[in-house]
Amino acid sequence: MLKNTFLLSLIRCKSMQIEAVFNEMISNVMPNFDEEFKRVLDSYDNEILIKMINYAVGGGKRLRPLILVLINKNLGERFDVSYASFSIELMHNLSLIHDDFIDKEEIRRSRVPFYKIYGYENALLVTDYIFGIVIDLINQYKIPEVIDTLAKTSIKMSEGELEELSLFNNKENISLKEYLRVINYKTASLFGAAAKLGALLSKSPQFTEKAYYFGENLGIIYQIKDDIKDKKHLFNELINKLKPEEQKSLNEIVEKSYNDAIKYLKEFPQNEYHKMLLDLTDLLFNA
Repeated sequence: MLKNTFLLSLIRCKSMQIEAVFNEMISNVMPNFDEEFKRVLDSYDNEILIKMINYAVGGGKRLRPLILVLINKNLGERFDVSYASFSIELMHNLSLIHDDFIDKEEIRRSRVPFYKIYGYENALLVTDYIFGIVIDLINQYKIPEVIDTLAKTSIKMSEGELEELSLFNNKENISLKEYLRVINYKTASLFGAAAKLGALLSKSPQFTEKAYYFGENLGIIYQIKDDIKDKKHLFNELINKLKPEEQKSLNEIVEKSYNDAIKYLKEFPQNEYHKMLLDLTDLLFNA
């Protein structure tokens, strides 16, 4: 028992150190994100729905907006990326609302899931409203490729959610290929979109493709690491349907994604934001 307690303490200590570094990074590059995000949300008319959305977006890491902002600053700021970063964070939270009531989660990151407070009906209604805000915000740029990026990402995320649901309900075991396709569509696509938007709205849009693949690999690292942690205490996780020998190969996939992310990042301009992107990649890999 003492040994287990000691190990848990080490894990918590490591998590706290990682969170501290991450929070410092946020405060350096987007210090007013939450205040501006709330101000923009509150500018929409429906007070009831906005109150619900403010609950849904509360307490998030803001990881995806951070990737977008860092890429944009690394490549040279051409547009104000606030609306793009808010759109990415809204899409992430929209997917969490869906995930929680589909998976019937009782708690998420120490917070009560949206549907447990507001009900299934409101969960469906508010996600429609969120998507409307996303379209409104991203349309401010009047750049077809920016709008197209979010549209295609939304399609991918929905397909990934549907495939995960089908695999979970209809298969006792799943293949590694099936698992990776789900996390690629559900999670990595939004990480990739965040990085891509940062490049598209920069002074160096020629880095758009490399930015997408960099972000996509970060998403794979993040999701596999998160799933490995969750599988220890949650039974309704897709990772538990992988055969033991395939679960063992996940660390190799994380390492490959890390090396690929670093490979793409080496081609980006060398500046203080490049160093922060390297630090962020290391942070996610070592989480």
